[in-house]
Amino acid sequence: MGKTSKGLVYSYLRFSDPKQSTGSSTDRQLAYAEKWASEHGLQLDSSLTLRDEGLSAYHQQHIKSGALGVFLRAVEDERVPHRSVLIVEGLDRLSRAEPIQAQAQLAQIVNAGITVVTASDGKAYSRARLKENPMDLVYSLLVMIRAHEESDTKSKRVKASIRRLCEGWQNGTYRGHVRQGHDPNGSRR
Repeated sequence: MGKTSKGLVYSYLRFSDPKQSTGSSTDRQLAYAEKWASEHGLQLDSSLTLRDEGLSAYHQQHIKSGALGVFLRAVEDERVPHRSVLIVEGLDRLSRAEPIQAQAQLAQIVNAGITVVTASDGKAYSRARLKENPMDLVYSLLVMIRAHEESDTKSKRVKASIRRLCEGWQNGTYRGHVRQGHDPNGSRR
């Protein structure tokens, strides 16, 4: 597609737990994307489904094997029209990776001439806007730092809990199921 006079609007939905998709979040986000496209005289590309349900943004699964990774490759290959818009619930939906990596992913999109709009606060991140107001870049980095720290803390807690269950299983004080990871004998649960 390359450079076109008018871009398209894409809606990206990511849930770390597929159960989250059963609520009103999906409908709310799609309605926001449709309204935003209409108000700005752009067309919502409904032919491309950008949904990553159950894929971690902390472990970058949504980039490695998900829809966002496909979108980023399409951006690299210039198959996403310049002046397009990617609508996400919040910046933490794009990434919960280490802040420098998350910032690079946002920069990759913005540097390709695509604007990222966050539905949660209505902020738009484009080259022109970031040049006008560089504090938005600082704000985006702070959001990414917070998102990474939240996920990192949760990951450490989950690992510690699994470790305690495995240790209890080994010493005979726990005989329940270890729901994630491997049991001490190495068989997958």
